[in-house]
Amino acid sequence: MKILIIRPQPGNDASAARAQKAGHTPIQLPFFEVRMRDWDAPDPAQFDALLITSANAVRHAGNQLDAFAALPVHAVGRNSADAVRAVGFNLASTGNTGAEQAIDNAREAGHRRLLWLAGEDQTAFAVPADMHIETRVVYAADPIELGEDAQQMVLQADVVALHSARAAEHFAHFVDAAGLDRSSIALAAFSQGIADAAGHGWRAIAVAERPEDQALLSAAHTLVRIAP
Repeated sequence: MKILIIRPQPGNDASAARAQKAGHTPIQLPFFEVRMRDWDAPDPAQFDALLITSANAVRHAGNQLDAFAALPVHAVGRNSADAVRAVGFNLASTGNTGAEQAIDNAREAGHRRLLWLAGEDQTAFAVPADMHIETRVVYAADPIELGEDAQQMVLQADVVALHSARAAEHFAHFVDAAGLDRSSIALAAFSQGIADAAGHGWRAIAVAERPEDQALLSAAHTLVRIAP
């Protein structure tokens, strides 16, 4: 299976390595570059825990992240959890189905005041009435100019992997602007929300059972098996 990976680095290399290890052929075409955003760190004493929904938040939060080292962390997905462990923070829980599960985990642990270190583009979620979540944007994924061979790379792929709603929306725009036929392209998405962000008209869309590359590859493989 040839799988196109459009997420930014270093996640692109990591996903490509997992795909190759699983016996697939990765095609790497980052659509974005992740950059740090200036942010003001609030008083850590105001919070019970951190909410981390992307490893990029850990990578790009800068030295201000150190002020929150004493707080437990509720993460979403294995990549985020690995990034939390890598900086020596206390990983309290890992949600496998999205931010809502991480928030539920925090609530069960008695953590009601969360600081969410987030990206500029965020997926909305419901916050329980008895909890408070304060957001600080610490990074953004900025679109980059693609080379002339980008269209051909898309057409070579059996499946396109989508790791975020922003990527799904941007990829759909790219396909339409390039005059490519959506009905000839299959997508594999990290979540249902990401699949929804891609819109309609694709040959097929598969959704990973949990936000991890292994589950994404399994979902992508089902599309190859049902290819016409």
